[in-house]
Amino acid sequence: MTAEYLYGRRLLAQELPDEFEPTQEVQVSSTMEVKPNSVRCTRCNYTSSIVAAALPNKQYYCSQCIMLGRVSTLTKFYHLPEPNQFDSVANPLTWRGQLSKLQRQCSVEVCQCLLHHKQHLLWAVTGAGKTEMLFAAISQALIRGERIAIASPRVDVCLELYPRLQQAFKGIDICLLHGRQEERYEYRQLTICTTHQLLRFFHAFDNLIIDEVDAFPYAANQQLYFATKQAVKPTGGCLYLTATPDNKLLQQVKQKKLGISYLPLRYHGHLLPEIKVKLTPTWRQQLKKKVANFINYGHKKTY
Repeated sequence: MTAEYLYGRRLLAQELPDEFEPTQEVQVSSTMEVKPNSVRCTRCNYTSSIVAAALPNKQYYCSQCIMLGRVSTLTKFYHLPEPNQFDSVANPLTWRGQLSKLQRQCSVEVCQCLLHHKQHLLWAVTGAGKTEMLFAAISQALIRGERIAIASPRVDVCLELYPRLQQAFKGIDICLLHGRQEERYEYRQLTICTTHQLLRFFHAFDNLIIDEVDAFPYAANQQLYFATKQAVKPTGGCLYLTATPDNKLLQQVKQKKLGISYLPLRYHGHLLPEIKVKLTPTWRQQLKKKVANFINYGHKKTY
């Protein structure tokens, strides 16, 4: 149990089970990189000044990721490399729904992305069925014996995804991780978690899917970007999902650093309604007039 608890993870001593006993295989590493004028946290990559990070007796800590447990020079990280120790599965996908032609095209591209462990962007409008377009790629990754995770900045999205993935992969045990849960962590081939939970993983996943990359708190968060890179194996791939990519993502696409699949339509194929602006500078006066008319009418009406 202890070994599985550490596979692909880098944890502090207080995060380990009570029955944990260090072995020769367990890798122990520093939590902080101390320089003459600065200190860098190796969990979230945050760098602060010596003064800001100071503890008594010339010890230092990280204030940026303290909500996951305090990282300091008084502690160490414990880690075991990811062995992909999973039972083989022939056909994990139990979902029997149908994709539209455009959805199938994106699904095929996503399958190729995960197969070759590429960096890829799935840009699809809200309601286009992004989750369903992932099913084939996830299924193939599980058959290959890969470890895969879907991460979202929001807990509510994780809570919504979990039962949907359980229904789509009924024979696969799925790990759900977020800050509100009390259940003990379980080593699983498929993980659903918040992006903050990625800070506890190290070279764990063959493929990582980040949902809603434009959402707070993931967007423009350098620590969570670092966590994403750390959580994926050096040979692993990353798929980003969004309905509204920012300029940075689009620039990476333009520079050929990021592949892209684009779906501007929902399943029914109809164009999304366009927002129209209508100026009503006298709306207050119109509202008051209608309220007055309603009151006067109500007083005269006989019931």
